[in-house]
Amino acid sequence: MRTEGPKPDDRKSSLGVFRFPRFLVIGNILDELAERDWEIPGTRRRTIGRTTLRDWVALHKAMGFEGLKPRRRQDAGTSRAIPDSVADLLLAIKAERPKATVTSIIRAVRLSGKVDSDLILAPSTVHRLFVAHGFGRSAKPDATGEPDARAFTHPHAGDLWMSDIMHGPRLQIPGRTKGQKTYLYGFLDDATRMVPFSAFYVAENAACFQNALKEAILRRGVPRRLYCDNGATYRTHHLRVICATLNITLVHSRPYRPRGRGKIERFFRTVRSGFLPHVTPEHLTDLATLNRVWWAWVECEYHQTPHRGIGKKTPLDRFCEDEALIRPAPDDLDDLMRMEVTRVVGRDRTIRLNGRRLECPDGYAGEKVDVLFDPYDMSRPIHMRRRGESEEIPLRRLDLVANAELKRAARELIEGDAPVPTGIRYLDLVADRFYDGEQ
Repeated sequence: MRTEGPKPDDRKSSLGVFRFPRFLVIGNILDELAERDWEIPGTRRRTIGRTTLRDWVALHKAMGFEGLKPRRRQDAGTSRAIPDSVADLLLAIKAERPKATVTSIIRAVRLSGKVDSDLILAPSTVHRLFVAHGFGRSAKPDATGEPDARAFTHPHAGDLWMSDIMHGPRLQIPGRTKGQKTYLYGFLDDATRMVPFSAFYVAENAACFQNALKEAILRRGVPRRLYCDNGATYRTHHLRVICATLNITLVHSRPYRPRGRGKIERFFRTVRSGFLPHVTPEHLTDLATLNRVWWAWVECEYHQTPHRGIGKKTPLDRFCEDEALIRPAPDDLDDLMRMEVTRVVGRDRTIRLNGRRLECPDGYAGEKVDVLFDPYDMSRPIHMRRRGESEEIPLRRLDLVANAELKRAARELIEGDAPVPTGIRYLDLVADRFYDGEQ
């Protein structure tokens, strides 16, 4: 089908026909330049837009080579993408909590309701705002000189859990000038970056660690391997028994070489910058309050935030992909996690356990028995069994006052129910026989 072209007598159309092939030449050159990848100094961008190329031509024509050099913005130090009121709020929070991360500050501003929900706050933009106002990143430490270590990631959830302990904030305890020190126990799934469980405790010992491990297994199943530090907390006989019973391979890092646990160290760095700067004195009144806001932050913030190490997925989404591969916690996990120790029952039918005296049933005085208990929570039921037997017998805490009342009641019962006298008096009979015989 023949299309109708411009009329020869139309001067405007004639000029358009003349310009069109020249424009095509220039346009094709611009398109070719815009589609190519370039090594651009000072930036990660690798392409140049057609509009930018045309601007460069105009700048060079007007100013020569100087026109192609970058010029400092007249409003340098201010953000065009962030309104002044929002920028002031962001800077105020950063000044108040200098160690807080950009992401956590953005989240805090949004949750405060003082920012329009439609406003885009890109982390890179907010970071540039902070840098422009003197909140720059500190210098990186020098290399340690340690040998290189290969990076690794296990393919599935539960293949490997890492565990470590971080010093936490001090609780503000009345009467204690320095407060109560806390320790953050944490577990991290290597493949998914999920935190099976983490909590603050007031002691750094094996009992707290094993309680945290039990809570992690109850929430996220049984791992296949557990990678821990080389400290005494992780090298107890009881922990080896627990892992063997649950078919967990226990692995320790080499002494003085924490390489290999970098992921959980990175998680703790996120904790120091994304959580701890926002902890207020109201959160430090007791351990329960601190753990309440801590676990809410883990579940709502950390688990819901895309992670570069797992392909920009959130830890929760990545963990759910392998849900079918998770080994569920056994129904008798509480019993399997109990500690077992040997004690000798005293003549008063009592044994001593962690500073407590426990009373045993009749018939065990002088015997060796196995005592099973939860070392973290001594208020839970405590049982014993004869060595080599499976029957468990509950023990109760010794109550000396109650025992005294029982003995007094027994004496009163004996006195009240005394038998009727027979009148037979042995010594009198012997004496009568002796003296009667002399006569």
